Amino acid sequence: MKRYIKLFSIVLLASCGGDSKNSNLELSNFIKPEYSFKESSFNCKLVADKTLNSVERFIPKFVDSFLKMGRDAEELYFLFPVTEDKTETQSFDILLKHNEVDALDRFNLTLTALSFDDIATCESSKVLNSSFRLTNKVIDNSPVISEVLQCKYTDGFNYATTKLVLEQFINALTKNNSPVEILYSDEEGSSNSFQWTNIFSSLESRKDFVESWQTLEISKEIQELLLEQSTCQSSSTYYQYKVL
Repeated sequence: MKRYIKLFSIVLLASCGGDSKNSNLELSNFIKPEYSFKESSFNCKLVADKTLNSVERFIPKFVDSFLKMGRDAEELYFLFPVTEDKTETQSFDILLKHNEVDALDRFNLTLTALSFDDIATCESSKVLNSSFRLTNKVIDNSPVISEVLQCKYTDGFNYATTKLVLEQFINALTKNNSPVEILYSDEEGSSNSFQWTNIFSSLESRKDFVESWQTLEISKEIQELLLEQSTCQSSSTYYQYKVL
């Protein structure tokens, strides 16, 4: 399987002409992800005298006000870090999935109008300009476990060169009926940075998935190929609540 993947990649790249690095760059002009939505994320920290209960009480007011300003199929999530000691965290993320740019403006205006900065201070949005689901599986329950990895392609590689490996990976997940939803996001303004997000229904489901995946023979081959083409930081894990 591994030899077949490498052979196919060599033939495909050779057909583009030039050296391998230039061929990879040319290939990336033709093979791109089929993006379906944008993601804007905010990293927030509670004000000194506030708690997560303050955030919980704020959410219904925010949703009501945001909807009154109009809606274009946006989805809104609050993400709280999973901690080993289960202590209450002072930081959290807000994630807005949207199609139109003005949705982000409406989001910011609503936060300002409701004086959210009295509860928490949030960094300016980091826009992951383009995102899509790698898997067909969608996990709808709330909360879910969101495992986020920030990654970079190694020199000479990109989504186009990795696409065949990703297809083999998704096929293996489908055959194994793996209980995971996977999202891929390109970072705006960067040619080699991307975000990989795994969604599970629970921490137990994540544990079962990891154990099951590691028993598959093809898992080692796919892992080696992915590590050859990209590097990722340690993952961050969250309880993700959908509020809109």
